[in-house]
Amino acid sequence: MRALVIAAVMSLACAAFGSAALADAPVSASATFDKRGITIGDPIALTLVIEADAGYAVSDSGVGRTMGEFEILEALPPQLTKIANGRTRYTFRYRVTAFRVGDLVFPAIGVTYQGPGGAIGVAPTAEIPIVITTVVQPGESTDDIKPWKPQLRLPGAAPQISPIVVQAALAVVVLVMLALIISQTRRAAARRVRAGEPEGDIQLTPAQRAMAELNRIAALGLPEKGRYAEHYALLSRALRAYVRDRFGLSATERTPRELREDMLRARIDRTEVATIYEILRDGEVARFHRSISYPARAHHAVRSALDAMRRAAVAEQYDLMQGQPS
Repeated sequence: MRALVIAAVMSLACAAFGSAALADAPVSASATFDKRGITIGDPIALTLVIEADAGYAVSDSGVGRTMGEFEILEALPPQLTKIANGRTRYTFRYRVTAFRVGDLVFPAIGVTYQGPGGAIGVAPTAEIPIVITTVVQPGESTDDIKPWKPQLRLPGAAPQISPIVVQAALAVVVLVMLALIISQTRRAAARRVRAGEPEGDIQLTPAQRAMAELNRIAALGLPEKGRYAEHYALLSRALRAYVRDRFGLSATERTPRELREDMLRARIDRTEVATIYEILRDGEVARFHRSISYPARAHHAVRSALDAMRRAAVAEQYDLMQGQPS
């Protein structure tokens, strides 16, 4: 308890000093938690507030998936408001936790911004002490808590396969299927050339066309340029075209929620539906609300979409082998 009080006093002193030091800065940032201590693994609310002068734009909040010994569980929709003197306030909210008991320190967050002349700057927040306690109450017996032991194996049972080996085997299967898809696509292209038919991307399946477009979008590097709306617009267009071409759904004019309902009614794989819906929803936020995102989240959206399209390409190949339309 004494350590907690000292930590709180030090944090308040640092915050007051930091506020005074950043009062004249064009961009200032501060981070706060709703609690000073939690039990291990429990969520705690992190609020990051950034204030910027007119002409200054935040390009990266500086919050990653992991921050020191803390893990970001969820990023809530950010808020953008206009305040006095033409300044803009960005408010980011997250759910955070830690999995080690002790007096921990949430690290400083470096907020990246761009000035009117294109110059890049960083506005840091102060470190925040957090006390992580055990779930075992004082005086509670821990005699019934035993160290984890591996399951006993029965005599004559098959040898246990490591999870890493299983994952590697699955990766090999996916690669083999993709190689088979490419091989068959090339053979079909050669037959069309010999028959005098023009070449074109019509030879590709919907998932293959989506993968090619997603790789092209990733190579553009739009998030690093702050062009999040354009980045998500291209992602959404590629995924909507895939849904239209493969499943025959009217995907172009549907809202993300309406399209999700259509895909669920069509009995499309729920994991694939969830991935497409989340990316389309983020695209709507970036397009209409002009919210500030950060490159890591935008790149994660591309990776998620590519993973979904790789699985879809394998499923398409199975359908073709069985004589079913993709």
